[in-house]
Amino acid sequence: MRSRILALLTLGLVAAIVMTAPEASVARQASSAVERTGGEAVGASITHPANWTVERERYTYDGTYGFTLWRPEPPSSHDHGGIPAVRVALAYGMSPGQIDEEVGQKISYYEDEKLAVGREAVTVGEEGHRGVAVGPIPGGTPSTEVYVPVNGRVYRINVYSEAPGEEGLDAGDRELLRALRFEKPSRPVSSLGLPPANAPEALYPSGGEEVVRTERDWTPSASAADEESAGYSVSGTGETRIAEGCWRADPNFWVQTQHGRTANSNPDDHIPTGWTRIGVPNFWGQYTHGDLGYGRCDEPYYTNDKFAVDYLMDLWDPVYSPFDCGHVTFAGRNETHKDYGIFVSIRACNDKYVSLTGHFRALRSGLDKGDVVDRDTLLGYAGKTGGGTIPVGPVHFHQAFYRYPKENPDGSPYGGQGLQVIRHHYVGTAAQRGDFRVLSHVYEYGKVKPDYERYCREGLTCGEGYKISN
Repeated sequence: MRSRILALLTLGLVAAIVMTAPEASVARQASSAVERTGGEAVGASITHPANWTVERERYTYDGTYGFTLWRPEPPSSHDHGGIPAVRVALAYGMSPGQIDEEVGQKISYYEDEKLAVGREAVTVGEEGHRGVAVGPIPGGTPSTEVYVPVNGRVYRINVYSEAPGEEGLDAGDRELLRALRFEKPSRPVSSLGLPPANAPEALYPSGGEEVVRTERDWTPSASAADEESAGYSVSGTGETRIAEGCWRADPNFWVQTQHGRTANSNPDDHIPTGWTRIGVPNFWGQYTHGDLGYGRCDEPYYTNDKFAVDYLMDLWDPVYSPFDCGHVTFAGRNETHKDYGIFVSIRACNDKYVSLTGHFRALRSGLDKGDVVDRDTLLGYAGKTGGGTIPVGPVHFHQAFYRYPKENPDGSPYGGQGLQVIRHHYVGTAAQRGDFRVLSHVYEYGKVKPDYERYCREGLTCGEGYKISN
């Protein structure tokens, strides 16, 4: 793939296409061999293969605003919809004199986390500007961050290498950096009218959006002790190490499904009210994201989502804490986990297991990092927020669990091991009706064998296809 990119970049014909509007949609590039994309408020453009796509940001991230170029997905890719190549952003909140301090703080932080993050001088742009690269920076999509001063401005370029942490910037990455061209922005970022990614108006319900259910829509019918006496028992205790470095959670650890009795009440969704379907939509495979061999178990720079599950929901359905005891480590959006959209991460009180719930339409007003949660804590409302060219699909929430992950400075998780949680408590329709009960007040995954011949991609109906209730 790298050789193909380099070949395209050396072609002589360059079509000047400058796209300036900050629309949320992803613009499809034309069919010419090579193009140049830029932005008035960014003050930078880049030459790239014409079959790449450009993502225009709807928000600003930590005092930066820019655009991201995505490579088309190769047939052998384990991703879905494309592969990010480079984000070109104006760091309007930073001065050139702050670059060394910023880079030094990042290296020091990750050194303390025992993660290898390097620094090197790089050449950026057709004019040969001198920049500094630091990375890889971990997250849902790791990248190397390149800071370059240009005529008193600072640019932050995120380069998404295909093998972060192994070889650093490769020849294709350096060619992309040299393909940049800088000029003075013709309009300020403020003129675009974009909110910061984690501004209240970007995270919480506005006055014009109706949220019908703001409290728990079921009344717990039993305490934890009652559940145990009602028949919740498992053979064996403790964690189990499984394939590829993933772990199966302690079966006695308290986890619950996160939707209530009124979920999926829309009669047109073909799901009985109070139930959901797992693995639909699921662009990576059935049952969990890893059942077709996709996802990761134990990669130090990534979120390890091999055993993540998707839950089909209606828009604005409430979503609750999966843990009976924990605290919020992150709530909102960020650049390192952009494809989760609005997400919430919670560290359980055992200080070992961490959850990530993604694609919220909005958070519960006031939910914030540090909040203590229990089984009745409303986190937010189901949606399909995301980023880039990866299709989120119908409204759902993405649920992943990790064992001993680390945290970025903002509290978002990375690394650790992928965690398979197969037993979930529930109180709701299934508990009342007795349908699909494996254990009293407990739902157990894996009772329906996945069909490994079916792929969960746009336009296909797939997934285990059976229902669970909360």
